[in-house]
Amino acid sequence: MKKAPYLILVLALFTSLFSSCGEDRTHEYYEKTEENQWTYSKMKEVYLWRDKITEPKRTTFFSTTKKFFNSLIYSGDKVSYFTDTISAGSYGVTFTVMRDPIGVRPSKVYALALMVEPGSPADIAGVKRGTWISSVGGYAFTTTKYSMLQSGGNTNLVTEIIEFDDETQEYYWEAGDTLQMDASVNYTEKALYLDSIYTVRSKNIGYLVLNNFNGDDFTQQTQDALQRLADGDADEIIIDLRYCSGGSIANAASLASSFVTSELHGTTFCMLADADGEIDTTYCYTQQQTSLDDKKLYLIIGNQTTGVAELFATALNKSLPMYDLLTFGAKSAGANVMTEKFESPYGFSINPATNQLLLADSTLLQAMTPDYSVNELEQPVMVYPLGCEQEQMLYSIFYLTSNGMLPGDRSSDNTPVIRKECKDFTR
Repeated sequence: MKKAPYLILVLALFTSLFSSCGEDRTHEYYEKTEENQWTYSKMKEVYLWRDKITEPKRTTFFSTTKKFFNSLIYSGDKVSYFTDTISAGSYGVTFTVMRDPIGVRPSKVYALALMVEPGSPADIAGVKRGTWISSVGGYAFTTTKYSMLQSGGNTNLVTEIIEFDDETQEYYWEAGDTLQMDASVNYTEKALYLDSIYTVRSKNIGYLVLNNFNGDDFTQQTQDALQRLADGDADEIIIDLRYCSGGSIANAASLASSFVTSELHGTTFCMLADADGEIDTTYCYTQQQTSLDDKKLYLIIGNQTTGVAELFATALNKSLPMYDLLTFGAKSAGANVMTEKFESPYGFSINPATNQLLLADSTLLQAMTPDYSVNELEQPVMVYPLGCEQEQMLYSIFYLTSNGMLPGDRSSDNTPVIRKECKDFTR
């Protein structure tokens, strides 16, 4: 039987590395595998599930850095990730994929834009919240294949529009524009996406949308926004976390501190536990320049609300009486571990899970189920801009504050939805 060529190469490599006329050449092995040796050493030191890392075979150390990192990841770990020397960046659009919502093409899958980062390639190309995309670069979507809308090179987006036929009383698809989109880029997402204030009957209601809890200026930005709401005599506050992807725990604690009473300042907001279950770090509520502890608070969450955003919502939910805080939307993601970035000397970074997220009562953070279940895509044929009073989540909360109950299903009949013009609230 012939030996496979790759086996011959591996044997030859090991022969040359470890046995040359009796000379010890182990140092050459470590030189050729030093990048993965660094990764292995760091993972054994900081990884939350380091006890589940098995000793890699010597041949494994010759893998690419990304493949080697992934080989160390525990099967139950869904959050650790690798960052290559050159990141693919992002097109800057948050989206969901679904089969044809009007049933004309039941097998056709579309991407629906939910949030577009200002100044991103998607924004510059003309993508808006509510844009229906049928293909990217000539490739159609499936319910599991949609990465081509996350990052890549210069490409084109084929869009379509849902229209209503007055004669047949039915919805139909019409061709939209083909948008030219530049290559994905690395940029810093704005933490504070928008803030505004509304008058709903006799109440003034403030509204904040958060992308994340990142940034050295996060606390100042959000405190300034809260002050604008206070200056506008806001009686109640809505914080929209449905697309919030996490960030700094210290930033989350600082924002949460503006909504708790002074008696809680100095008490535990959350804790981090290491692989051995020992408390590694404790974060506390602190006094902030703007206090809104006398305001009723509404939080909007969804299945893309994850990590620190879940922590923020859950910690406040436990710290405030139910009559002071209500949650709307869908169940959050349930990410209860924290990742940490470690930059290697070789140009790449590893981002392993390092700690569990614990609440003040020492219980592990769990996925959050809202007090009021509201489907933001109840009317997928008409997705209003964020900040528009007719947008499903805002509409539901405004209706509740005015009528003491949620509105009925607005899509229960076939009456065409007429779009009301909404100004652009993004800052």
